[in-house]
Amino acid sequence: MRKNLIFILLILFSCQKDELQIIEPYPQYEMIFEESKSKISDGQEFSFEVTLSEEHTLILSYQNNSIITKERFLPEIGLNTRRIYINALPRGELNLTLKNSVEEKRTTVIIE
Repeated sequence: MRKNLIFILLILFSCQKDELQIIEPYPQYEMIFEESKSKISDGQEFSFEVTLSEEHTLILSYQNNSIITKERFLPEIGLNTRRIYINALPRGELNLTLKNSVEEKRTTVIIE
């Protein structure tokens, strides 16, 4: 009888709740300027890195360099993310350029 009581107590005290660890995945960033051509869709987010916190400009233009739109902004040093909407734009290849006040930093061709 005593052995059974010890065995039951041993089972009760050895049972514990399982500790579940929730592992959150790292966010995935689409680094747009790492590729020479990038396929995009409407409302897609793209990311790029900046080393200076001075004013930068994102320019969207046709292949013949006529400008469709410009966006000036003050980026954070490091990774920056923007969203692009392309439903109203013409189909085909367009240039996306990142410039600071002095020079053209990066350029890529985007395909809709």
